Amino acid sequence: MAALTLKSDRAIAELFYQVSHSGNLTRTESHGLRALCENALGEDDRDAVNRLLHAIRRGWVRISD
Repeated sequence: MAALTLKSDRAIAELFYQVSHSGNLTRTESHGLRALCENALGEDDRDAVNRLLHAIRRGWVRISD
């Protein structure tokens, strides 16, 4: 997966789709998601990021190098 540059709504949706289907997330993307939580996001984007972070905590998504 390419480096994390989630500046548009579409990029967040695409990342959510890719991670949901592959079950893998890179460390860089994981750190980017956590940083996104601190920024102002729309409600839908915030929900998508929170769902991905929840999936990581539950072990449904693996973090790879």
